[in-house]
Amino acid sequence: MKILIMGAGAMGTAVGGFMARAGHDVVLIGREAHVNAIRSRGLHITGIWGEHQLGPIPAFTTLAEMPEKTFDLVLVAVKSYDTRDAVCLLEPHLAPTTLLCAYQNGLGNAEILAETVGWERVLGARVIFGARINQPGEVEITVIAEPTAIGAYHNAVSETRARAVAEAMNEAGVPTVYTDQIQTILWSKVAYNCALNPLSALLDVPYGELAKQAHTRKMMADIIHELYTVGAAMRIALAPDTAEAYLERFYDKLLPPTAAHYASMREDLKKGRRTEIDALNGRIAQLGHEHDILCPANALLTALVHAREKEVGGQ
Repeated sequence: MKILIMGAGAMGTAVGGFMARAGHDVVLIGREAHVNAIRSRGLHITGIWGEHQLGPIPAFTTLAEMPEKTFDLVLVAVKSYDTRDAVCLLEPHLAPTTLLCAYQNGLGNAEILAETVGWERVLGARVIFGARINQPGEVEITVIAEPTAIGAYHNAVSETRARAVAEAMNEAGVPTVYTDQIQTILWSKVAYNCALNPLSALLDVPYGELAKQAHTRKMMADIIHELYTVGAAMRIALAPDTAEAYLERFYDKLLPPTAAHYASMREDLKKGRRTEIDALNGRIAQLGHEHDILCPANALLTALVHAREKEVGGQ
């Protein structure tokens, strides 16, 4: 496939690197220092999926620098708050058959893509592995809880095309499965992120520490219950089908493999960057407001993270 990675941060670069290693035609769009290192020295991938040194990969800081070409697939891996700007920049470079995959955290990204290109060209992805850029041109895969899941919304993309994308990623070395329930799976991931990310960031602790304290367990339970109440009002098919069943799975299955992991939101706050809180807890609070459902736990964490953003950013 001809693949464009729009937002070659840690995860985007990792997927792009493995796809290039498998023989796909990959172009990366990322930050200048990272792009320059990849163009001059190649890409070095380390971590739990092995060590791989790839030769230089076509990489650019803007779409305008890129040679004129069309793509079979665009992985949109920018931060959630940049999705609308990204798809506007992408639109002139898309062929009528190009698929866009929202390879991102949070809710609302696929909907923004579909506003521009239609649901028949949009895939969603539930991504639940961790990666970090240790230095420009070097990405480390740090942790994985479950394989990435890729699928279409509303059955708008044919199963054949969606499954082919998932299988290509899996064969390239990025554990990936096809799903016909992407919305359900994505909401489950958002529940995981909403419970863990802001608390890990605000309290400066790894995920596992949050399970050890009664106060944080109570807060996480409140977050999940609010999310399930909102999901039920929106007629989202959630799995498991109750908040209590989710919490049992959360503590037994989802949290243990990532117990030593810190939220990337923590790193954002430490570096004075904007976080994705509005696509996570903020989105749940917003959707709750739209359906006359109070979400005090999600609203409080959203406000606290925004307060820390202003504090660390000196705004």
